[in-house]
Amino acid sequence: MIRLLFYSLIFLIGAVYIALIAKEDPGYALLSHGDWSVEGTLVLLVTALSLLISSILLMVYLLIKTIKFPGKLGNWNQNRKTVKAIENCNKGYIELAEGNWREAEKHLRKSANGSGMPILNYLAAARAAQEDGSQRRRDNYLLQAHKSDPEADIAIGLTQAELQIKDGQAEQALATLMHLRSVAPKHKQVLKMLFRVYQKLNSWKDLENLLPELRKNHIFEHNVLSQYEQALSKQLMAQAIQHKNHGELSAIWSRLPKATRAEPDMIYFYCQQLLSINEQDSALALVKEGIKHHWHTSLILLYGLAKEKDTVKQLATAESWLSDNGRSAELLLTLGRLSINNQLWGKARDYLSESIDVSPSTEAFQVLGELYETQLSDSVEAMNCYREGLILSSQTKTLVSLDDELPVMMALSAAC
Repeated sequence: MIRLLFYSLIFLIGAVYIALIAKEDPGYALLSHGDWSVEGTLVLLVTALSLLISSILLMVYLLIKTIKFPGKLGNWNQNRKTVKAIENCNKGYIELAEGNWREAEKHLRKSANGSGMPILNYLAAARAAQEDGSQRRRDNYLLQAHKSDPEADIAIGLTQAELQIKDGQAEQALATLMHLRSVAPKHKQVLKMLFRVYQKLNSWKDLENLLPELRKNHIFEHNVLSQYEQALSKQLMAQAIQHKNHGELSAIWSRLPKATRAEPDMIYFYCQQLLSINEQDSALALVKEGIKHHWHTSLILLYGLAKEKDTVKQLATAESWLSDNGRSAELLLTLGRLSINNQLWGKARDYLSESIDVSPSTEAFQVLGELYETQLSDSVEAMNCYREGLILSSQTKTLVSLDDELPVMMALSAAC
């Protein structure tokens, strides 16, 4: 438009200039060729030639435009389709975010080939199809995504595995991830999802074999991986006890890193398993070693449940801890139990009563009640201990219930 105005302005200036010249002296021009001749003013001749040249240029311009018109029409049509596809793509993602699965799938399918990013549309359509309850359509979209970009095998496979896990198809997800692992053995997301699948399948041995890869590739933070490792080891130990494979129990413990074997919770759990198969000496040795480095209440209580051959020495060892670590309720409960093992009924009663005074517990009430009932022949005191223990137990359960409900109550309050 600006160019047209510029040319019009030039033409107008030229016309005015010629008119001013012609007014003073129009000139004379004669054109002849053989018997043919044309004569007139110079201004008229120049004007006629200008119109002729302009007409020729206009015809050439229109001819060129006519030749280019089909291509421009095609480009316009393609641009219109692209704009429409992008609109459908935007609508699809909005519907997907709002949970309108069927509408999202429809818009994403329509826009797949015209939006310039078919793989993203097909992957999003696969999610929508699964949410709509159709595994068949989901798998078809994943296939279309692979056809649109065969080099995006990892991205498509991870999406497929994620959807399979979400749909409860853990075995199919495992097959998908094993294929991806063969393609990209160190891919972090593949290893992380493989970890999740093994958990869902309770495949503890496979998880144990995967842990070195997770540590080597820094898939999880060190403290998180350590927690996973401890939980996994506990599962494997429990499985070994269930299958009565006592040799595997000690092998699992030996395979653990030294730092993990020093954790009080791991010592406690392992020693519980040892006590369940009557490995009293091994359990006691580990518990005493653990207490030497970590004064942990669970280990103190476990020491009172184990039975050393020399019960007098075991009680003396526990009493030596009083001066260094104070008269905690857990240690006093342990001393009460060890005193019962040594048939020191009065000392046991005193230790158990003091434990209750320091911090009442259902365990202490239970042990003291049994002592009154079986050894001190005082059924009234025994019943009092049992009753107090039951009251304390019910109060504890109520507090736990309130702790569980508190986050829900807070969320409801915030919502209101």
